[in-house]
Amino acid sequence: DFHRGDRRDFRRDDGERRNFHRDGDRRDFRRDDQRRDFRKDRDQRDAGEERKQFTREEKMEYREAKRGEYLSKPRRNSDGTMSFPSQNPYTHRRPDEPKMPKSIEWRMLSTDDRERLRGLSKEHAENIGLHILAAYTLEESDPEGALEHAKWVARQASRIDFARETLAFIAYRQGDYKLALKEFRTAYRMNGFLDYLPFIADCERGLGSPKKAIEIAMSDDARYLRGEAKAEMFLVYAGALGDLKMWDKAIEIVHKLGRSKGLAGEYRMRAVQAEQYFLEESGHTDEAIALDQLLDKLELQYAESDMDETSDDLVIEYDMQELNDELMDMLGITEEDAQYAPEDEDSDEASDGAIDANGETDDETELPAQEAVEGAESDVEPAREQDADNDSDVSAEPEAEHADESADNE
Repeated sequence: DFHRGDRRDFRRDDGERRNFHRDGDRRDFRRDDQRRDFRKDRDQRDAGEERKQFTREEKMEYREAKRGEYLSKPRRNSDGTMSFPSQNPYTHRRPDEPKMPKSIEWRMLSTDDRERLRGLSKEHAENIGLHILAAYTLEESDPEGALEHAKWVARQASRIDFARETLAFIAYRQGDYKLALKEFRTAYRMNGFLDYLPFIADCERGLGSPKKAIEIAMSDDARYLRGEAKAEMFLVYAGALGDLKMWDKAIEIVHKLGRSKGLAGEYRMRAVQAEQYFLEESGHTDEAIALDQLLDKLELQYAESDMDETSDDLVIEYDMQELNDELMDMLGITEEDAQYAPEDEDSDEASDGAIDANGETDDETELPAQEAVEGAESDVEPAREQDADNDSDVSAEPEAEHADESADNE
């Protein structure tokens, strides 16, 4: 038993609770029986003065003045960020904010671009819009400055797809493929723009992963590409095959692309440039030299041209949807790899490019030199009837017949 005896009584007296009051009564801390009236002092001070009565307008002015004083100073928000009284980058440049080049104004943004910034407050949207303009303006003259402006908008408007897209394109054109890939994927998750897919695939190429680029080009989403994006994906796909030393297949793709109807001169030039490069790398020097005359004409006409002329009705007859088994075995790609794009950032979530590589060479690939030159110089979009006639010419190729019909429907 823990208790050796009766419970010890720690009281030193006879058991009664000790009363610490000296007199036994509860102490009253009030010195008198009356509660002090503090208003008396104020009444005495104001006795000789009449209290001023403020009108409603004066009270409102006072409150607005106090509010303006509060807003005129930088303040820290609950999330740790700082808010500043003005976001004008010319007059109130914030810490770490890139210096704006002269003569850039908000009105320079297109209506569509302004619409993409509607999720921001007016001043914030104007600040981000000005820095986006600065990034693209400085892209050639000051690449480092352009990248600073692009990083600024991505930090300050991280939930706006336009901001992330800007950083993606600036980084991509400067060869920072790791950063560009991250930003393209982020923007793609935000808005689902299929036009990002060729650039995502090309970033994978730039990072040394041509097989991932091919998987993106073969994914389900890529088959819905149109116009410039579709032509861009074919060029990236051919480049990835070239990275894998599959020269014959790469040559076949760019040769057909360069002779496709409705293709803008800019892309026609790039396709012929790629074809000449692939021919040289594969040892077909004579064939590469034979393209010099055609390439000189294209470069003279389209080297500095805009790419806006590409039509959404572009007819690429080599519109493949799946690789043949032999080529897939060589690449080490399964059908599931091509059909389902990974969603994590370390893999190519950006599905796309339903580009099939098993079509046979049709009659158009054997165009004589003069006919090829005429096709290169033509920017006229063919009528639907002409497309239908062309389909009948290549219908002897069973594997590409269905793809031709789908291309006409586009």
